[in-house]
Amino acid sequence: MLAATSCNSRKVYDHYEHLSVSGWDKNQRLEYDIPRVTSDGTYALDLGLRTNSDYPYMRVTLVVESTTFPAKKTTTQKLSFNLIDERGKPRGNGVTLYQCNFHINDLQLNAGDSMHITVRHDMRREILPGISDIGLTLTKN
Repeated sequence: MLAATSCNSRKVYDHYEHLSVSGWDKNQRLEYDIPRVTSDGTYALDLGLRTNSDYPYMRVTLVVESTTFPAKKTTTQKLSFNLIDERGKPRGNGVTLYQCNFHINDLQLNAGDSMHITVRHDMRREILPGISDIGLTLTKN
């Protein structure tokens, strides 16, 4: 049954990078290498973020740079996400560690395309505490 479930999964890539307990340095770029997709189509790129109570802001601003190969097409996006709702409660699921998921964009990819993606924060602090993991998921629509 497990084999049948995994064959039907539309998820192409799902990987998290762990950040230092001391904080995320502004110059540290997290890197993700998405292997070649096997079929043409529209793919959803989503970002997962895990935070704890040490995170000092309501929002986070990230810079996501993606390069698609073999075309070598590069796009850069500056994205802001609310991590705290209007009542002051952390968004996402969890008790001491909160998991939030955000849609970045939809991509048109061809069979054989691969991607290299970097993520960095664009916040005032040089060392950003309270974010433990950042992940990317690519799913075929």
